[in-house]
Amino acid sequence: MHWVKLKQIKTRRPRWAKPVASKEEIYAMLKRYYRFHDREEALIICLDMKNVPTHIHSLAVGSISLCIIHPREVFKVALLSNAAQMILVHNHPSGDPTPSKEDWDITERLRRAGEIMGVGLLDSLIIGEGEVRSILKTGRP
Repeated sequence: MHWVKLKQIKTRRPRWAKPVASKEEIYAMLKRYYRFHDREEALIICLDMKNVPTHIHSLAVGSISLCIIHPREVFKVALLSNAAQMILVHNHPSGDPTPSKEDWDITERLRRAGEIMGVGLLDSLIIGEGEVRSILKTGRP
């Protein structure tokens, strides 16, 4: 049998951390990171009650057109970082930030799971070339 011990340690906020109010602020924060990505990569931004990022975590790196995200991995990070809410972000290497059916599906799964877990999904963003698109704010076609 293996024993697991979890301990939450309060640390200072990163110096760069300030409240995020829009998808454009998230885009400005991450556009350099995603600039030369040739594959999809999903990130989770964990936020406190004042929308200040407390943790950014890479969830998965996929192929040129697919990145597998499982809610269990998302909420493991969110809960361990004591997130009040979170923002899912991923890129489309094609440059076109139009959401796919899979993008809509995982966003809805995370939104529903977040309601149950008490960690709200504030937004789900796709970063394209020079543009960011919100899945939750646009509404499903």
